[in-house]
Amino acid sequence: MFFYYICIGFFAMFFNHPLFLLGGSLSLIAVNLSHDGGRAMKQWAPLMIVMTVVIIVINPFINSRGTHVWFYIFRKQVTYEATLYGVVTALSLLMILLVFVSLNNVLNGNKLLYIFARILPRTAFLIMMSIRFVPLLKRRLTEIQDVQRLKGMTMTQGTLRERAKSGMSMLQILLSWSLEEAVETADSMKARGYGLGKRRPYIPYRMTKSDTNWLSYLVIFFALCVTGGVMGFGKIMIYPELGTLHLSFSDWIVFICGMAIALFPVFVEGREQLKWNYSI
Repeated sequence: MFFYYICIGFFAMFFNHPLFLLGGSLSLIAVNLSHDGGRAMKQWAPLMIVMTVVIIVINPFINSRGTHVWFYIFRKQVTYEATLYGVVTALSLLMILLVFVSLNNVLNGNKLLYIFARILPRTAFLIMMSIRFVPLLKRRLTEIQDVQRLKGMTMTQGTLRERAKSGMSMLQILLSWSLEEAVETADSMKARGYGLGKRRPYIPYRMTKSDTNWLSYLVIFFALCVTGGVMGFGKIMIYPELGTLHLSFSDWIVFICGMAIALFPVFVEGREQLKWNYSI
């Protein structure tokens, strides 16, 4: 599972053809839907939509590089190259966000610690805390808002000064709560002797034959994607002059290999669903 996310992160940053990134984004949406029906993704959907639209709209107006002029606004040229670069950047960031939403659902803290604890125990712990940090603060802020709303304190009603004062009070409570729990966690870890000796995983994971087969599947398609990317397939030249968006036969081969990786969880979940529903 961890290698799958490495492959997808590589895909999002290595290829820059709009079709590749669009296919990767749609595949990750399907992956998140297969996890929990898209509940976690829906929480981040407004942020992802706003970010994508803002980057696509703003980039052509702050970047005038390119030779193909689309139109002029306030005597400033808007080029196809700048517009396409904004689309590529937005889709790449969208893929990264979707990857982390999926990763939070699949790889919990204990799994990450199991992967890295033996070689990088402190780094593994920091990664786990970082991944857990934003969802935890968001959940706590929602709890604080519910409690404060019963006391008449809200950030949606009243004058701007009153709403700002309420927001700062809630933020102060959130920070105090988080810092207090951090101190308690540190004391608990110290009392249990964390870091004094070799750490033993709470849940011992074992590689099965099925795991090995699926890992081989990912490695083969990942190697094909890397080889194709190094040879220049799946990429488009944007600056200084826009290249062609046409995909050759080799580009399509690399694209299919990339989609075979991106949709890997959907294949696995679909296979299990079919076995569950139609097994005798």
